[in-house]
Amino acid sequence: MRMFSRSPNPILRLRGFTLIEIMVVVIIIGLLAAVIVPSVVGKVGEARVAKARQDIQAIGTALTMYRLDNFKYPTSDQGLKALIEQPADPTIRNWKKGGYIQDGSLKDPWGNDYQYVYPGTHGREYDLYSFGADGQEGGEGEDADIGNWNLDGQSGNNQNGNQQSGNGR
Repeated sequence: MRMFSRSPNPILRLRGFTLIEIMVVVIIIGLLAAVIVPSVVGKVGEARVAKARQDIQAIGTALTMYRLDNFKYPTSDQGLKALIEQPADPTIRNWKKGGYIQDGSLKDPWGNDYQYVYPGTHGREYDLYSFGADGQEGGEGEDADIGNWNLDGQSGNNQNGNQQSGNGR
C-alpha cells in the first residue's frame, strides 16, 4: 500500500509575471505620470500665490490689532518687526505681550520678507506685499507683486510698478 497518493488533479504550477507583462505595466505607469505630473507641478506655483494672499490677510489682521491697541500703525522704519518685538517708541504703551504674529509668518512662500510701507501708496492706509517668485518689483504670473491692494487676484503690477487694474483700484 502506498502512503502517498496522487490526486486526479495535478498540482497547479505557481506562475510569476513574465517580462512582457512587467514592461506593459511600467509603460502604463510612465504614461500616467507623463499626463499627471505636469498638471500637478503647475499647481505648486498657484498654491504659493494663494498662500501669499492668505499670509497678507493674516498680517493685515495683526496690523489692525496693533493699531487698535496702540492707536496707530507701525512706521515704515519699525516695519513688521513691530508685530513681533515691542518697538522702542515710548508712545507704544499697550503693545501686546507675546506679539501679534509669529516670527516665521513674515516670510513669503518663496523665502523673502514681506514688504510694508506706511502710509500706503495704493489707496490704502498701508501697503503690505510680496514681490512674488522672482523677489523683484513688478513681473507677471508667479513673478507679479501680490499686495493688499490686489488680493482679488485680478490686478497686479506691471514691470514699471504701475498698478494695472480693470476696476480702478
